[in-house]
Amino acid sequence: MSETKLHVYENDAIRVTYDAKRCVHYAACVRGLPKVFDPRKRPWVMPDAAAAEAIAEVVERCPTGALHYQRKDGGAAELPDVENSVLVSTNGPVYVRGELEVMGAYNQVERHETRLALCRCGASSNKPYCDGSHVARGFRDPAVAPADRRQPTSDESPIGGPLRIEATVNGPLVLRGNLRLMDGSGEVVAQMMHCTLCRCGHSKEKPFCDGSHQSAGFQG
Repeated sequence: MSETKLHVYENDAIRVTYDAKRCVHYAACVRGLPKVFDPRKRPWVMPDAAAAEAIAEVVERCPTGALHYQRKDGGAAELPDVENSVLVSTNGPVYVRGELEVMGAYNQVERHETRLALCRCGASSNKPYCDGSHVARGFRDPAVAPADRRQPTSDESPIGGPLRIEATVNGPLVLRGNLRLMDGSGEVVAQMMHCTLCRCGHSKEKPFCDGSHQSAGFQG
């Protein structure tokens, strides 16, 4: 994993950080507060253009975690979603929200997160995070789980607690903890405690891993 360089934009009320390597230009920030987030300008984030509370609310819409904030005015800090949700997007990454623990070497928690976009095309230069490479690669997948892997449930209780995320060396993405897995339409595929997802882009059982990373010579 490459070193992260955060860009910082702040005033007396709020500090906004931006990790360009994790941005996939979803543009929730631009649509939400165009006076604050304007990629045509430099600096492109202008925290003086809106109230800190409004900026915080829009930052939390960023699905990749490229944007985060810290309140300096005593306002509430960002909290993880009550539910751990895993959305496999059509032709794109896996979007994860919740109380996330990204695992590093020696089975240690490398960082705590609330929002992530994880590569599943195999081409990102910032693995395990998505960097938008699926577009240039022409990655195509409808994000519809095979019928025999679907586990529909009527239980709508919150699915929370720590969700550990491990990008195994040259292998799949392993998620351990309460989660709801959703397909590209937002339909719940399954409610589970353990999930192994393809991140090489070659599985015939997408979004699940079928071992194709081995024959594909996946590195990452």
